[in-house]
Amino acid sequence: MNKSRDWNIVDDELNRKLKQLQEIRTQLDDQSTEQLLQNKDQNQEYNSDVNYYKEFWRYYILNEMAIKKVNELHSQNQKLHELIGDIDKLQQELHIALSYRHKKKNRRTSQEIEKSFVCPYEKCNKQYGSDVSLNLHIKLKHDGGNKTDREKFAKMIIEAQQNGETITDLNINIKFPPGYLDQYKNQFLNTQQNQLNQERQSIEQD
Repeated sequence: MNKSRDWNIVDDELNRKLKQLQEIRTQLDDQSTEQLLQNKDQNQEYNSDVNYYKEFWRYYILNEMAIKKVNELHSQNQKLHELIGDIDKLQQELHIALSYRHKKKNRRTSQEIEKSFVCPYEKCNKQYGSDVSLNLHIKLKHDGGNKTDREKFAKMIIEAQQNGETITDLNINIKFPPGYLDQYKNQFLNTQQNQLNQERQSIEQD
């Protein structure tokens, strides 16, 4: 009997404690609800129809997309700056190249030019630093024509002599430099002889 009474006492005590805990829990729940209602009243923008959890993630994703776009634009901006730098460098190099191109050429003085091309006409002591200058002098001062004209007419004369034709019929209107015809004739005949030798060798090989 004593043991049974002791267990009843313990059971009653436990029930009493549980009841106290339930009362405390109920009070806490009531306080939490009241606090939420107060916060709701204080926050005028609160909307019970809005799912703030979904809105949070939606804005989070939009923010991440915006950050990604900003990073892409920043990368493109850096590439543009690099391209602008390359273009500036090319423009500088082009400017330097053009400045060298248009730079005034240092011309040699008359005393510095080696005049080894002497006029072949008698009583003409003109000397020039290039074959072009000498040929121009011969054409303008001695009516000797240019180099091409002299070679053409000299060839016509030699071929006419070989064929027994009259030279006066060739209508030659230039004055050859002294010794030019003999010099050209030797070169012309040597060229003809070399061609004949090559043709003979080719025939013999066949």
